[in-house]
Amino acid sequence: MKNGMPDRNAGLELPLVLLALAFFLSSAFQTVQLVHESETLAMIDRNQEAPLQESTRLRQASDSLASELAQLAQSGNANAKQVVDEMARQNVLMRPPGAAATEPPAQ
Repeated sequence: MKNGMPDRNAGLELPLVLLALAFFLSSAFQTVQLVHESETLAMIDRNQEAPLQESTRLRQASDSLASELAQLAQSGNANAKQVVDEMARQNVLMRPPGAAATEPPAQ
């Protein structure tokens, strides 16, 4: 009370302090959660690296085999031609070496 009149701001101090504290705690909690999620995503990324490298190696080996098979078929090998025809019937693309690498159309 000042000069006999009640102070208007006297009752606002506690609610403002509680509001500021709640905002700080909420921000701290969200920060901790985001850091935890970031660490989890980084671990998942690291765990996928080895299978990704293995699948890349396997893809290169199968592409090489398919390329050599296509080259044999082009040179007249009947068995290779039969395999290439069967693979084409199953929508498996096989290119001879030096052919332009294009992606098959999306279905």
